[in-house]
Amino acid sequence: MNYFDFQEDNGLIINLFVTSKCNARCRECINQTITNNSNLDPEKLEVNTERDLKIIKAILQKHNELPATICFYGGEPLLESHRFIPIIEKLDNNGYDHQIKYMVYTNGENLVQFFKKYPEIAQKIWIYAVSIDGDEFQHNRFRIGTDLKRIEENLKFIKKNYRGNVLMWSTLREEQSLLNCFEEFIRLYNNGLVNHFFWHWLETQEEFKNFRPYFKNYIDDLKIIIDYYVTQLKKAILLPIAHLNELVLYLITKKQRNHTACGAELATNYDLVGGEILACVDLPFEQGKELKKNPDKLLSLKNNLGCHQCNIHFYCGGRCPVQILYGTSVRTRQYCELLRTHVQIVEQRLSEIKNILTEKNISLQDVYNHSAFIVRYTDVTP
Repeated sequence: MNYFDFQEDNGLIINLFVTSKCNARCRECINQTITNNSNLDPEKLEVNTERDLKIIKAILQKHNELPATICFYGGEPLLESHRFIPIIEKLDNNGYDHQIKYMVYTNGENLVQFFKKYPEIAQKIWIYAVSIDGDEFQHNRFRIGTDLKRIEENLKFIKKNYRGNVLMWSTLREEQSLLNCFEEFIRLYNNGLVNHFFWHWLETQEEFKNFRPYFKNYIDDLKIIIDYYVTQLKKAILLPIAHLNELVLYLITKKQRNHTACGAELATNYDLVGGEILACVDLPFEQGKELKKNPDKLLSLKNNLGCHQCNIHFYCGGRCPVQILYGTSVRTRQYCELLRTHVQIVEQRLSEIKNILTEKNISLQDVYNHSAFIVRYTDVTP
C-alpha cells in the first residue's frame, strides 16, 4: 500500500434545479440576491420530467455510461419532492440504478415528511446535505424560517431509517462564529445524527462591515478546530471535516487541482436549469448559459485576482465565479486573504498530521474514502 498517494472519484456530477420555493428565509439568501436576478418566470426554470430525462440520458451516453451523481437543488427541493421523484423512478426503471447515485441539498425541515411519503426512495439517497449554521440561537437567527430543534428531531427520525451520508453544511456570515458551527457539528456527530462537516463563506454583494475582527476570530477558531482534529487523530479518530481532510491530502501529495474549486468549467460537471446546461446553478440563467458555452471567459475571471501567481492556487483553483461576478472586489480579495491564511494554519501542522497518519496506519486513501470524497459535492473550499 502506498500511504502517501490516493485515487479520487471522477464520475459525472449533474446538479438538477428542482424549485425556487423555499421556507427558510435565510439572511442574505443567494437565490434572492443573485440567482433569481432575472426576468424569467421561476416555474419555467424548474424540473420537467420528460425534458430533463432526455438531457440526463444524453449526458450519460456522451460519457460512455460513466458513473454519475444527480444532485437535487433549490430553493428547498423537499418542498416539491413530487417534481423529482419521477426522475429517480424512471432512471431506475430504465436500468440506471447501478450507475447513478442521488443527493439532496436541504434545510432539513421536511425530512420526516419525505421519508414517510417516499420511504424506499428516501433510503436510496446517497447524501443529504443539511444546512445547519451553528447552535439553536445562531442557526435560528440566520435561517429564520427554520428551527434547529425541529431539524434535530428530523435527523433523529432518519437515523433509525437511513444508512447513508448526512453532511452538515454551514454557511458563514460575518456575524457568525465558525467555532459555534463546529461545536454544533461535534454534538450532532457524537449523537450519530450527522457524519460529515463542511463550511464555507457566503457569496454576497455586501462588503464586510468589520473585516479585521472577523479575520482574527475566524483564524482563532480554526486553530482551536485544528488542535482538536490533531488530538482526535492521535487517538486514531479521523474527524470527517471534509475540506480539511482534502486540504491535508493536497498538501501531503503536492497535488494540483488544475481547475476552479467547484469544477464549473469541467466537461464532467453539469448544472441543469430549465432545460439548459449552465456553468453554475447559482448564477442568473442567461449568464450561466453564456459562461458554460464560453469556459475561457469563466477562467479569465481569475486573471484579475492574480490567481495564477497565488501560492494556494494549487488547492483553491480560483475564487467562486459567483462571488467574483456579483460580489465586490474588496470582499472577494478578503476571502482570498482568509483562505491563504486558512491553508497556512493547516500547513503549519502538516508534518505532525503526516506522522500521526503513519503511526496510526491511516493511508491517504483511507482519508479520502472516509471523508474527503464528499468534497466534490460541496463548494469545495471555504
